[in-house]
Order: sequence, then structure tokens, then C-alpha cells
Amino acid sequence: MLRRALLGLPSLLLLAGPALAAAPPAPSGGGGNQQASFVRLPVFTANIIRSNRTRGVMSVESGVDVPDPKLRTRIALLTPRLRSDLARRLALYTGNLAPGAPPNLDLLVPILQKQVDTTAGQAGARLLVLNILIN
Repeated sequence: MLRRALLGLPSLLLLAGPALAAAPPAPSGGGGNQQASFVRLPVFTANIIRSNRTRGVMSVESGVDVPDPKLRTRIALLTPRLRSDLARRLALYTGNLAPGAPPNLDLLVPILQKQVDTTAGQAGARLLVLNILIN
């Protein structure tokens, strides 16, 4: 029984091949170019140090929403430098983090946004923090 089903499988795949190769339909409605304006940044980390020992690591996953194509190209080229600058700012923040306190995003995000604007050389790129993890 299984052999019969497997014998018919190649002919079924030959018939379905053109349908599977067709281009996916264009998305309907708004928000079609949202993916194009988003530049994902590599995860950057900073150590949380207490009493001369590492107590944990804060990891931040983020991206930048850049509607301007020229600025988006610049941000894409500056990604390694941007990651380094954001990691340095995060290290300054974690150095002043109170023991056992959760990160204050109302304080952290504007600091990181200012660093994105400084590194890019102009405003117009909006930092989006996707995830913060403390181990």
C-alpha cells in the first residue's frame, strides 16, 4: 500500500511544480514597504559588574527604522561602528544599574537613540529595541 502511494508521488510533484514556482502574491493593503525600511542590528552586550565580579550580561536585540533610502544605506554601512558605539553606551548604563533592579527602558532607549543619531551624523533613524535579556 505504501509502495503505491510512493510510486504516485513523482508524478504529483511534476504536476505541482509550476504552481509551486509561481511568484507569491503581492501583499494587499498598507505596510508594503515596512520591511524595506528596517535595518536589523547585531545583538550587542554589556557586563553587569558588582563587587569586582561579573554578575551578569545584558544583551540587547534591536534594529533601526530608516524611511530615507540614502540614510538607510549609510546606516547599513555603519552597522559595525553603530554596534560598537551602542555597546559602549550600554556598558556605561549597566555600570550604574542598581543591584537587582530591572533595566529602565524609559531612561535607556533615549540614550541609545541619541547615540544612533550621533553615529549616523543626522537624525531620521529610529531605534527599535526588540528584546533585552539579562543573564
